[in-house]
Amino acid sequence: MPSYDAIAIFVQVVRSGSFTDAAKTLSTPLSTVSRKVAELEAALEVQLLDRSKRRIRLTEAGTDYFELCKKGLDALVLANRTLRDRQTDTAGTVTITVPPNLAEILFLEPIETFLQRYGQARIRMFVSERMLDFTDDAIDLSFRVVRPTRPDLVIRKLITHRHRLVAAPAYLAVNPLPREPRDLSGHRRLGFGFQERGSVTWPLSKSGSCQELTFEPDLALNDYAGLKAAVLRGLGIGELPGLLCGKDIDAGRLTEVLPQWRFPDITVYAVHTGSPGLSRLARLFLDIMVESLKVGKG
Repeated sequence: MPSYDAIAIFVQVVRSGSFTDAAKTLSTPLSTVSRKVAELEAALEVQLLDRSKRRIRLTEAGTDYFELCKKGLDALVLANRTLRDRQTDTAGTVTITVPPNLAEILFLEPIETFLQRYGQARIRMFVSERMLDFTDDAIDLSFRVVRPTRPDLVIRKLITHRHRLVAAPAYLAVNPLPREPRDLSGHRRLGFGFQERGSVTWPLSKSGSCQELTFEPDLALNDYAGLKAAVLRGLGIGELPGLLCGKDIDAGRLTEVLPQWRFPDITVYAVHTGSPGLSRLARLFLDIMVESLKVGKG
């Protein structure tokens, strides 16, 4: 009878794509990982992995066995999580992923509320542009600005916001206020940019009319907090998330430029694998996120 350890190691080898990566993930010696898989094949009397290539490949029998074992292991993970939730009530860790530049704007306040409300709870937050794997990366909740296409995921719309063109009153005091998008070419423009991309595009629309302004900014930053600081110092006109600059506009620290020309709406989604796989603590945190966003962000 194959051991549970051998089956779990085999599944991790397939998920990792190599014995070496599986050994690192499991914090287990490479020799042990290789031996366990060999013992599993011997017990089953069938070859599961083709080791003749640089990267391991599943045999036909291995593919079928992996799919069945994966479902069984996922069910065990769910069973253990369910039992742990019942035992610990509101103690434990919630692991979330959030998009870059939104961690402070959207998440720190509800995290503070969550930790104050549930004293034995902990939060692990990963800032990532890509969608991490719920099982392999042990993620409870993923917050995304691009709607996932996987049909097996539960997707909940949280908030919709847009970016705004803004400048400091001190800058506008000595520079003429733009009346049309084309007027922006005569201004210092601050843009959110990446190292591999020299240009920035501002897609603006007004009453069905659309204009895309593509340019090389006078100052390019890949951090909206830094970009906001530069705009506040009067270095030029910049594009900022409304979530980040709304209070500054209301307080008069920033002025919205061309307010009738709008950037496209951006929606933030909460994504998870469904109620059976969502811990009680993760559900409680999601409830607090929804509660926090209802009180006027954006």
